[in-house]
Amino acid sequence: MAMHEFETLVELSVLCLDRSQEEGLDRRSLFFNLYKLQQQYDTAFTHFRVMDVLIKHHFVYTFPVSAHPAYATHAAWFDALAASRKFSFIYRNPTAEWDQETNPVAGYANFDFTTQSYIMYCDAGSFLWADMAANSTLTGDDAIAPEKTDVFSLAHEVAEAAGEQKDKDVLGLWYQLLPYMVMEAEQEGEPIHYKALEAILDLVVANDAIPEEGLPPADELPVGGELGKFCQWWYAPAADKMPATAPEQAEEEIDLDAVPFKAQVEKSAAWYEQQVVEILQEANTAITEMEDNGASEATRQSVFSRLQEGLSYADKGLELSPDEPGLLMNKGSILMLLEQYNQALATYDKALALAPDNAYVHLNRAVLFYHMEQIPEAIASFERLLQLEPGNEFAQQWLAHLKND
Repeated sequence: MAMHEFETLVELSVLCLDRSQEEGLDRRSLFFNLYKLQQQYDTAFTHFRVMDVLIKHHFVYTFPVSAHPAYATHAAWFDALAASRKFSFIYRNPTAEWDQETNPVAGYANFDFTTQSYIMYCDAGSFLWADMAANSTLTGDDAIAPEKTDVFSLAHEVAEAAGEQKDKDVLGLWYQLLPYMVMEAEQEGEPIHYKALEAILDLVVANDAIPEEGLPPADELPVGGELGKFCQWWYAPAADKMPATAPEQAEEEIDLDAVPFKAQVEKSAAWYEQQVVEILQEANTAITEMEDNGASEATRQSVFSRLQEGLSYADKGLELSPDEPGLLMNKGSILMLLEQYNQALATYDKALALAPDNAYVHLNRAVLFYHMEQIPEAIASFERLLQLEPGNEFAQQWLAHLKND
């Protein structure tokens, strides 16, 4: 499964659990475990796709930033954050740099366009939630930590709800994921709950939910041992749908993005740059559609999430190839779409120092200067672009517009 499929699995599972009619279902704990599972993989931050549901079931809590336990100590920092109206993770020590071990993410904040207010969010079980419970901002059931569970029990709960709703999409995604979870559990010596897996497989088969695509070739399944036995049993109902590996495909390059394991996999700077380019294309298409058809909070948050993912890819690529002008330019474009204009300019400037005659860098800098309302600098950048590409109609039109206005 690719990383976006993990994101879809979690999103659809949340919606499925929300629709369930089962009384006493601990959705809050199930959401906690779903997002813990998602965090194990290189996925984007996707809470805002289903934020209303997460708040409804008391997994996510909302406050003004002034409610943060450290607000009195860092009031200026929090007020500046709220004034920015931008999404931000909030670390345990809000003003210090992020560190996974010593200063991890504790909460997050974002501007809500519906209420026109800046909101701080914390998930049940998070560090910020623990602080809010400790100072009695959260009380009663809200101050009780969600219960942790293993992935097999989690999948069983979701599958039961999906079976009730005849939800083939949710069942099919779990059917694809669980063999990898079994492999991982076996590698790490963790228990595998076969009774839960048996119940899930029965639900998948009963609802004819085995997906047509995404199944491994039959001759590539593990052979022998407990894992081989499991795969033989698990994929038996899918035998007529599983592809055969063509001889000429045996030496095909592995699709690294589809590798589902948590192990570190070697990826090139070029691979990361390609991901950034694709995300930029998706974001620009979505932005154009919003301009033409009107904006929605869901679309806006989806674009924001993808841009954050693109920024992460750009940084990973630049770790491998720090002086790659194209990657720097595309990182600058993501920063510009995120309205982080000063950071975007610094990134474009670095790209320009490495490739002073790159017309695309001059074009992007010109557009950025326009957004920054630095019109003389925008004009100068467009003029330099036309020196490099005298026939560039886009630059000609923009330059005429800027000079006339």
